[in-house]
Amino acid sequence: MTSLPSSVDVAIIGAGAAGLGAANALKESGLSVIVLEARDRVGGRAYTIQAAPDILFDVGCGWLHSADKNSFVAIAEQLNFVIDKALPPWRERAFRETFPQADRDDFFRSLDEFYERAWEASQKGEDAPANRYLEPGNRWNPMIDAISTYVNGCELDQVSILDMEAYEDTNINWRVRRGYGALVAAYGASCPVAPNCNVTLIDHSGKRLRLETSLGTLAADRVIVTAPTNLIADEAIRFSPALPAKVDAARDCRSASTTR
Repeated sequence: MTSLPSSVDVAIIGAGAAGLGAANALKESGLSVIVLEARDRVGGRAYTIQAAPDILFDVGCGWLHSADKNSFVAIAEQLNFVIDKALPPWRERAFRETFPQADRDDFFRSLDEFYERAWEASQKGEDAPANRYLEPGNRWNPMIDAISTYVNGCELDQVSILDMEAYEDTNINWRVRRGYGALVAAYGASCPVAPNCNVTLIDHSGKRLRLETSLGTLAADRVIVTAPTNLIADEAIRFSPALPAKVDAARDCRSASTTR
């Protein structure tokens, strides 16, 4: 889509998995729908690049976590994407060639005990930084902290134990051979997407909503906002009249992994 319509029934902001999911859900509704995406591509955090003729690389998300519950497994099957169900290369398999068995056993015992202490503390309902539950002086603490940067995107002193324990994982993790990003892009291929369309304002003061974008102004009866919460927190997308409670909630989401 190279230009915006002047009016639609539903405008969806963001062409990541959530926005594309909303667009697909509305396909048979009879409503006019458009997805407004600031990037020049769909997929959001899901993005596959071809690093070499025979090498695909997921720059963003890459694993179908909790694959027995993950809705993208069924979508992959519908779109004829092959799923790799081989065991992921973490836990014991990641260290098999690096550490002696005794060290591996000691490390995973320390890791499991750390998680157990954090879990017990989280059951009291009081938040705290996860690094408090490392065993003082344990030789594996630096590695446990490093693993947090892979899993949580930050060190343990910035991780909330309540947020950490809210993570759901069935321990069934699969990959998409052609790339998770490629799968999400294929899922959105039939959606009406306006790329390079940066939404700056949602005016909800009138009977219909008015959206100001880099491609012009658009009127809509409903708007579904699936943009990253940090954009709302930073008020890159503004609301008129202002919606301070929603902006504060977005800021809380942004700081959810950081202890208060």
